[in-house]
Amino acid sequence: MPSTRTLVRASAAAAALGFVGTVAAQSPGGSGLELGARLGIRLVVSLVVYLLLGGALVALGPRYATETSREIREDPGSAFVWGLLVSIGVPFVLVLLAFTIIGLIVAIPGLLLLFPVGVVGTAVTVVTVGAAIRGSRGDVSGTDAAVGALALAVPFAIPVIGDLVTTVATLFGTGIVGRFLYESWRG
Repeated sequence: MPSTRTLVRASAAAAALGFVGTVAAQSPGGSGLELGARLGIRLVVSLVVYLLLGGALVALGPRYATETSREIREDPGSAFVWGLLVSIGVPFVLVLLAFTIIGLIVAIPGLLLLFPVGVVGTAVTVVTVGAAIRGSRGDVSGTDAAVGALALAVPFAIPVIGDLVTTVATLFGTGIVGRFLYESWRG
């Protein structure tokens, strides 16, 4: 069994290497223009992706978009809890199942199904955020998708904080999509 002194030294060495790696990864003499360009690219790319997702949802399933948006606004707590279950709980259980041969048969399709659920959940979030900002209570529209795309793209442009904000926001949409999928499976 290693002594505590060896563990402390190993931990200190790992921390020092982590700091050295962080410093080495920084661009030397980087200008504000480079940062501004990166932020602008993140903004434009995320805006286009969110516009495509939200617009496709409104164009292909306007009734579904309206129903899911209404559900999130009526019961956001339930949507968030379902989002945590679908985004964290289900993958965790599927990975545990994958350790058995029979569970692997269930885990692979289950993990593959989570991708479209997340994509549709993100689209639902875009439309819901847009509808909430516009204050629309009826059917959602393409304008709701555009406003929601812009509202989510702006914080997403900020590297760490924006990733966290948009991830938490998309939990609501993913939760509703996961809940609707589960309820339709249960009958």
